[in-house]
Amino acid sequence: MMGAQRLERNGVESSAYAIMSPFQMVSGTETVDSAMHIMREHGLNAILVEPNAEGEWGIMTKRDVLRKIIVPSRQPGSMTVDEIANRYLITCTRDTPLPQVARQMMNNGIRRIVVMENSQPLGIITEADLFRLVEQFGWGTATR
Repeated sequence: MMGAQRLERNGVESSAYAIMSPFQMVSGTETVDSAMHIMREHGLNAILVEPNAEGEWGIMTKRDVLRKIIVPSRQPGSMTVDEIANRYLITCTRDTPLPQVARQMMNNGIRRIVVMENSQPLGIITEADLFRLVEQFGWGTATR
């Protein structure tokens, strides 16, 4: 676990760090079609966007592409990632308990949360990651 604090209940790690997924990252100046290619190549539903001039990280999701490119019939090769990415990230730390991560996702109506440390992303937790954890190990006492 590379020095991370291990929070374990009944043999199941219960912190954000335990289940986060790796991520890919692009510059906000990349074209949307370039970012889409990276997402497809790596089987991702979202890609992180490097910090802008204000130091804000961003995220571009397949839903952003649907809402801001496909539905309005725009050309992904003529738009930059910054034009469609969300710069308001909901984040957690590596030690955030998983029930809190799930609540943050539900309360904010999001499908993924970025795990950050020292203003740098470590990974992403998706609702699919939580689903896999519950399917494999259950929930309740394993994550409290």
